[in-house]
Amino acid sequence: MNDQLKDITILVIDDDHDTLELLRTVLEGYGATVVTADTVESALLVCRQTPPHLVLSDMRLGTSDGFALIEAIRQYNTEYRGFTPAIAVTGYWPAGDEARALNAGFNAYLRKPVDPVNLVDTITSVLKNPADFAA
Repeated sequence: MNDQLKDITILVIDDDHDTLELLRTVLEGYGATVVTADTVESALLVCRQTPPHLVLSDMRLGTSDGFALIEAIRQYNTEYRGFTPAIAVTGYWPAGDEARALNAGFNAYLRKPVDPVNLVDTITSVLKNPADFAA
């Protein structure tokens, strides 16, 4: 087991159960503690109960989306706990979506299918220097 993400708690949000489990398996293989959610509402509840070191979110979440999530997380951060880095992950990338995600408050944007090594490298880079990635 690689311990590159040891002592890091990552909240993964995706409304596809298989994707959640795949990301959990990959991240736990690198030593991360992974908590999951499948809706914006459940993700915000998890953030309040178990504040993660990083959020990894799909952009399309059933009746909501990653934009609503990052807006709520950034509002929560401002009011209560400081900055939580966040990475957008999507299988659907219309023109301008990456810039929109970064401008909304995500620190990085990855396209599915996500290469596990690239994912972990992006996570470690964002955690080391979140301001370098902040919009």
